[in-house]
Amino acid sequence: MSTGYRNYRTLPQEPKFLDGTPGTIFILQNDGLRPGLYRIGATRRSGVSKAMEFNRDAQNMLPGNYDCVFELHSKDCGMALDVIYRKFESRRHGKKNLDFFLLDLEEASNTIVSIIAEINTIAVEKANLRQQHAPELMRHLLPDLEPANNAVFSPPPSFFRKALEWVAN
Repeated sequence: MSTGYRNYRTLPQEPKFLDGTPGTIFILQNDGLRPGLYRIGATRRSGVSKAMEFNRDAQNMLPGNYDCVFELHSKDCGMALDVIYRKFESRRHGKKNLDFFLLDLEEASNTIVSIIAEINTIAVEKANLRQQHAPELMRHLLPDLEPANNAVFSPPPSFFRKALEWVAN
């Protein structure tokens, strides 16, 4: 018997390991829950689109609608989210996989801004280091400046010319 609801496993899910992936860290507020209870997460899209996805989800058993109250782009959203979760671990509320935190929005946003700024500088330093070593790693792709011999390149005879020569002989 089909209920019309999609299975939880078939719903679009963000990858659990977003390490090294640029994305957005968001804070969502649900008007059906108590004030000060926020959901913190990461996505490769925007926080507003994630809130709309949660509002459309038929299996979302929480009352009310989600609103995105904070979002900030990070060059490595997986590492940023791990640091943020460790920072706010003592304020986690509810089940562990729901990522709800009981905190002050201004304090949380200031903390997230400082964490993301630090992670973005680390990501920029890593990118600069890769750029410095890129010419050395790609040296094998550069053409040789001197030809190995002084022979002039001549294209091989075409198939039709060979066929005509064979028929003529």
